[in-house]
Order: sequence, then structure tokens, then C-alpha cells
Amino acid sequence: MKRIFPILLIAITTGCNQINTTQNGAKNQSTTDSQQPTEDCAGAKTADRTIRTISIVPQFSASRIQADYWPLLTEIGKRTNLCFKLDQRQSIPLFEEGLKSGSIDYAFMNPYHQVMVKETYQPIIRDKQRLLTGIIVTNKQSNITAIEQLNGQTFLLPAPNAFAASLLTRSYLRRRNIKVAPKYVKTHQNVYRGVARDPDLIGGGVNNTFKRESNALRSNLSILLETEGYPSHPFSALKGLPPEEIQAVQNTWLNIAEDPTTRALLNAIQIKIPIKADYNRDYAQLAELGLERYVQ
Repeated sequence: MKRIFPILLIAITTGCNQINTTQNGAKNQSTTDSQQPTEDCAGAKTADRTIRTISIVPQFSASRIQADYWPLLTEIGKRTNLCFKLDQRQSIPLFEEGLKSGSIDYAFMNPYHQVMVKETYQPIIRDKQRLLTGIIVTNKQSNITAIEQLNGQTFLLPAPNAFAASLLTRSYLRRRNIKVAPKYVKTHQNVYRGVARDPDLIGGGVNNTFKRESNALRSNLSILLETEGYPSHPFSALKGLPPEEIQAVQNTWLNIAEDPTTRALLNAIQIKIPIKADYNRDYAQLAELGLERYVQ
């Protein structure tokens, strides 16, 4: 019996520790899970809700886009009895396919995308203050100080039809007879990280996405040039949707921005001061830039 008591005590103590560890692990897992979307769509949960697809141009990773947009879409959906199902495409060309087929109900697209699909999508919201500019970035360890030195360089770009990052920067260089070798790396994030790693590379980006990168990453990069600015990315709706629904989504977005209790939902996205968008006023001018020669 003298030997049994210590053994029992060890067993009981060990068992309690295992239970506590398991409980703590379950608690931690629950906390982690609660931070992730658990629904298939963001918004209303009523039986008569309408489910709509939405896609965000993939300038960033799908996980970041979902984290940034899910809270806002949830609030818009609750107020309009809609539920938004994210249809995130892995690349900008795949995103463009979705727009051309009209399989996406709502989309955050670049300005030239809106020109390309003007017959099927109407812009409803854009940012009031931020003009979109293309930028060319270099590694701070490189010896590049003038655009003439870019001739013959490998030029990292997110995708052929990325408006400011690719179309505007390539047009800028062409007008100055500078030839580069484009290499497409899918996202703006990949462009900035690629240039930060390799002093021999240059990259095309956008002022708005560059500002959203960490200070640590930006400290390794220099902006060599910046193009002229244009109205930034619109949030657009498929024209075949009910007009009253489109107007409700537009008005709700504006109301959220005006409400002190919800305006913080816009902090994570690229439309911080939303206004109503108008194609003729904001985007029709882009068709006169001659960018179609670069579109693929």
C-alpha cells in the first residue's frame, strides 16, 4: 500500500494536468476560430436573404482580402438583406475572366477594368480623395537613380492589365523610348517583395498599395517615379441586378461611412472616404489614353 499511494497521486496529478492542457487548448482553438469567418457568406442571416457574389481585384493575398472586407460586407449585407459570397480569383487575369463573363455580381476593380466592362458593370462607389498613380520602385541598395538606367531591366509587374502598376508605368516608359522586360508575378505584394530581395530588379506598383505595406518593407524600397493621377478603383455592380438593390448597396455604404459607430469598418479597405461614382465623370477619360496597346 505504501507504494500504491505515490503512484495514484502521480496518476491523478498527471490526469489533471492533461485535462487542464486539453481545456486550455480547446479554449485557445475556440478563440482562434472565432476570429475567422464561419459563414459561407457575409451579411444577412434571414431566410429570405439574397446571396450575391463579390470579387476584389487580387492586389493582395486572398486571406488578407477576406480579413479586410468581411466585416464591412457583413454590415452592408445586414442592412440590405443581402449576403455576399466572396469569389476570390487567384490572379488578375482570372479576375478579368469573371468580369467578362458577368459571373460576378459586385466587384472592386481597377479603373481600366471599368472601361473594359462598361457595358455590363456600373461604378457605384469610389474614394473621394485618393487619386491613383503608378509608381516604379527600386531597391535602395541598387545604383539606379534615373529612368534612363531602366533600359533593358527586368520589370516586375502584378499582371498585364493592372491599370496604374502596369498600363500607366509601361506607357510612361514607352513615351521615353525605354524598353523593359516585363515579368508578371500576380500581386502587388509579390512585386514589392521581389524588388526588396533583389537590387537588380525594378517593379511597378501603385501609390495606394505601397502605402499599405509595412514600414519594414518600404524601408528597403525607393520610388523612382510616379505617374499622373486618376480616380481610383471603383466598387461596381452588374447592370443586370435590380436597380433598387444597387441603390440600396450604394446608400448603405455611404451611411456606414457617416455613422461614427461603423465608419472604422472602412479603415482596412481602399475606399476610406466613399462617394458616388459616375462612369462619364470619373472613368470615360481613360479610354483616350491609348492604353489598349498594352492590354492582353
